[in-house]
Amino acid sequence: MLWLMKTVLSQNYFAFSDNIYQLLYGIAMGSAISSIITEIYLCYENIFIKHILQTTNIIFYTRYVYDTLII
Repeated sequence: MLWLMKTVLSQNYFAFSDNIYQLLYGIAMGSAISSIITEIYLCYENIFIKHILQTTNIIFYTRYVYDTLII
């Protein structure tokens, strides 16, 4: 399973202005797996955010999908 995910994430090609590029970092927009990987990452990130909220002077924190607002 991990091998399959690594293969899919390394095959990130996109076209722009009649040229084909390979995305070296990140996840390609529009990829079938990109939303799943993003949600897994953000759920894992949420563990760290809870710790930061308890130990700092953050007044407001909210997240909608992948948009985050911290005051």
